[in-house]
Amino acid sequence: MKKRCAPRRDTLVFLGACAGVLAAGMALVGAAGLSPPGRQVDSRAALPVYSALGAESADVQFWPWQLWEEASDTENGIYPWLEASGELAAPWLDLFGWGMGQGENASSGQVYMALPEDGDCLYVRGIRFTDTPPQISGLATPNAVQQELTAEFAVGCRSSGFAVSCLVYAADGYQNLPEDWQETAVQRCREELLYLFNLSNDDQRLQLYQRLNSMLTPYPWALENVSFPLEPLEEYWQGAGRDQLAGMLSTMQGMVRAAQYNSLVLYNADGWQEPGESWGCLYNHQTLYADPMPGEAEMARVLADVSLDVQIVPLEKQVMVLFGWYGGNLALYYDPVLDCFSGYALQQ
Repeated sequence: MKKRCAPRRDTLVFLGACAGVLAAGMALVGAAGLSPPGRQVDSRAALPVYSALGAESADVQFWPWQLWEEASDTENGIYPWLEASGELAAPWLDLFGWGMGQGENASSGQVYMALPEDGDCLYVRGIRFTDTPPQISGLATPNAVQQELTAEFAVGCRSSGFAVSCLVYAADGYQNLPEDWQETAVQRCREELLYLFNLSNDDQRLQLYQRLNSMLTPYPWALENVSFPLEPLEEYWQGAGRDQLAGMLSTMQGMVRAAQYNSLVLYNADGWQEPGESWGCLYNHQTLYADPMPGEAEMARVLADVSLDVQIVPLEKQVMVLFGWYGGNLALYYDPVLDCFSGYALQQ
């Protein structure tokens, strides 16, 4: 099994703490360069086994991939199944704005299945395709260059609910990243979060906002015709799974919108202004009039008010922005080579 590389401890940032904990704990963690963690994360809210609050390495995984690692360690429980089943992952890539173009080296990957005691999982590994990463505007520009990409897809169900993960990477280039890429990427994610919650006017940091603005609709059109070749998983998806996914997306949408509203009420000199009709799922971003501008402490207060935890976790190749609430987790992955949020994972 590939050895993971541990992120630098001073780049592991936790946001979403309540204001009281923030004030009380700052002196304790200041020397380490950490922001204090949010509310105690239990098995209902945290990633299983590898709790993000205890992440001192890259061992932060969503359930389907955790199961893959465990089954691979035992050399039992993961079974190759189908080939050339790109249609299995295609709608989930489309949900995040990727199109599986053909390209010279395109491949729809290998399908595997796992049948743990507590559920059913499908994996598609080795997907290769070409596409254009989104630019700062969130849209491809005429001069943007198509890149060779790889993707890993996992979907499953268990007693606690539905889970899906769609990870996209550059075909190469990670070996050329500078030594301080994690610090740079973590700071980028901080700035993206401030803009997402309407605590910043930096419109060079709107990728996260635009990704979520198009993704957080309860029943995405990209998933209308989704089906799975594994019968127990298909039955679960058509029964409870589709509605569970809708519920998680709807809950996250409501929390982000509430945080946007609270930010303007608390910190905008003009208070809350009706934003007008939005093209997506979130409120339109409004110019924030504040002096000084809000920072991480103000963001922590806004998030505590809506009971949303946000953590920034450096991984081996990417940086995870992890949203957590009672009943679900959503992660978006920032890729330093592609310079965009390239993948996501969601679980109940």
